[in-house]
Amino acid sequence: MLLAMLVSLKLSGQSRTDPNRSRFYFRRKFSKYYMLEVFYGARKQVFFTFGPYVLILFYGADAGTVSLLFAISAIACFILAPLVGKLIDRVGYKPVMIGDTLILVIVCFFYGFAHHLFPMHTAMIVCCVNYVLDSVISLASMASNVYVQDISDSPEEMRATISTGISVNHFITIFIALLGGWIWKVLGIETLFLVSAFLGLCNSAYAATIKPRTR
Repeated sequence: MLLAMLVSLKLSGQSRTDPNRSRFYFRRKFSKYYMLEVFYGARKQVFFTFGPYVLILFYGADAGTVSLLFAISAIACFILAPLVGKLIDRVGYKPVMIGDTLILVIVCFFYGFAHHLFPMHTAMIVCCVNYVLDSVISLASMASNVYVQDISDSPEEMRATISTGISVNHFITIFIALLGGWIWKVLGIETLFLVSAFLGLCNSAYAATIKPRTR
């Protein structure tokens, strides 16, 4: 942290804000983007919070196992991020949005039901693979930013919209963390990940309604 502070002190450029600009930028043409951020924020929070909890509380993973998964996920994302970007450029953001959440449904199923299908040790390995896989497919969230870029009329509008989308994303994560904890305690992890899978299907269905801009 000290090193980061010293590097930050060396940054140059202007960091003043424009007092005439609204903190949030809402326009009707970006309504689908905002809704996609709601779905993504919900999905992200389920796995960010409850994914490790499943491994730790349900399967008894120790700190070394979780740290190793974090490291593997970080390396995998570092290597695969450029490839995901190229995939978006090649096939378009809409198929990537749809495919991402369809894969998520499979991940959710095994997270919630692996212990019913396999011995506990095997089920834990399946969930560890799921954790890394979810980290990788979450890279596809950049497709929504490409979508905003495609329908924005200016770079300033794009930046304002993405900034607002991040705020929407963060707001929904707070709600999902509380709701997810209640679902886990009252209904169990199976229901929690079934709900997450349902949100994934809703996300895919909603992404399918997007019409790429014709230039």
